[in-house]
Amino acid sequence: MDYIKHNKEEHSEFKKLMKKIEKASGKEKKKLFRKLFVKLYGHHNGEEAVVFPAVKENVSGKDLDTVLEMIEEHKLGNYQFSVLERTSIENETWDAKFAVLKEVLEHHMDEEEDEFSAIAKKALSKKDREQLLEEFEEVSEKKEKEKKKDLK
Repeated sequence: MDYIKHNKEEHSEFKKLMKKIEKASGKEKKKLFRKLFVKLYGHHNGEEAVVFPAVKENVSGKDLDTVLEMIEEHKLGNYQFSVLERTSIENETWDAKFAVLKEVLEHHMDEEEDEFSAIAKKALSKKDREQLLEEFEEVSEKKEKEKKKDLK
């Protein structure tokens, strides 16, 4: 499997988890939110350490702008995650804050699957994308473990 196919599968998992969070309440909502936080923290760090740099060095112009936009959208998502993590689940604004996060993440995932994936396919061979997946998963798993420890 290559990174692009794997990425789409992970995005599907994230979208399902966000729907569960919206339906949950109390401690279950917080538990599911933290699961999403940990998974996306690993995912974003894997992309930023491995995937984006590999694509970035092989593109220019509008394609480079798209890669840079992906990185900035991660920063926006990370900020909103930190806001939610500091906000009590009982706070009346929590669901509204989560709705903003969900909107940012869904926009990003859609753009990544459409625009960024097409750029990555042009910039990298299938073999390179398969190798990227291995490196991506190593970083992602390491960062997930770190974030789990931070949230305890």
